[in-house]
This record gives sequence, C-alpha cells and structure tokens, in this order.
Amino acid sequence: MRHQSRETAFKIIYQIDMGKNDLETALQHTMQNDGLNQREQVFCRELVTAVEEHLDEIDAIIQRHTTGWRVERMMSVDRNLLRLAVYEMLYSGHISPKGAINEVLDIAKVYGKKESVGFINSILDKVLKNEEKRDTLVTAAAAAVMADETAIAREEPVVIEREITAEEAESILNGGCAAE
Repeated sequence: MRHQSRETAFKIIYQIDMGKNDLETALQHTMQNDGLNQREQVFCRELVTAVEEHLDEIDAIIQRHTTGWRVERMMSVDRNLLRLAVYEMLYSGHISPKGAINEVLDIAKVYGKKESVGFINSILDKVLKNEEKRDTLVTAAAAAVMADETAIAREEPVVIEREITAEEAESILNGGCAAE
C-alpha cells in the first residue's frame, strides 16, 4: 500500500514539476486514476505536499551531492524521484533511509531510463552518507497505512479449495473472506 502511494506521489510531483497540473488537480486526478483507498490518498497527499513545502531545501541537498549536473537540467523523472527519496530519507520517520532509496529505485526501474537507477542511487548514497536527518516525523496518515500493512502481514493466508465467484474474489482483494 505504501509503495502504491509513493508511486502515485511521484506521478503527481512529476506533473506539477512539468507544469501540467496544479497541486490539487494533480492530486485528485491521479489518486482517483490509481485507485488509492482513503488511507492511501491521505498518505499520498502528505508526501506530495511535504515535498512541495521543502522543495527548495531538497533541491539544494540534491545539488550539493551532484557533480556535473544542475538539478533543473536533470531528466524530470530522475529529479522528481530524487526529491521524493530525499524527503523520505531526511524529513520523515515512517521509513528507513535505505528503505526510501530502495522504494525509489524500484519506481525508477519502471519510469526512468536504463541509466536512471545508477544515477539516482549514486546521488542518494552520497546524501545518506553526508546529510543529517532533519526530522523523524511520522504523520497520522503514515502511521495508519503502516498499521494496516502490519495487520495484513500478520494475517494467516486464506486457502480456498473451490472455484470462487468474481464477487468473492473482489471481496477477498478488499480484505474480506470467501464463504466456505
């Protein structure tokens, strides 16, 4: 769930950066298209607004750890993935810095060019080694999403030994159980 929220947050940050949408339009349109539930939407909104709020400082951090590139001249996918990761690494307490790097690298494999993963990883590795954590904020939205994932991880798997209907499958995917 958090991965989907992050991926959607990246898409929104990208849209805003490219000037395609304002913050609210991008949030509403993209979260709806990506099918985020209410908790995921709140978490996604917090990621996006926090990155936007700290954008100048985040860009300065990225620039300090980049050789031969200016932030504004980077590929927009790379630039916005770096922004999301730096925010989570340095300002947020809901994921470890290495976890934030891994999450953003997974997204880079989907949206970036072949070189993006190495480029992003090298910059984030420098940030990890040279920057101090600015905050350890865990917002209520992040805590709710984390708690939900913890509950899902603890549940025993459901084994169904019969063919199920489409409605039962949908119920299972939404957290319900199939009738025996």
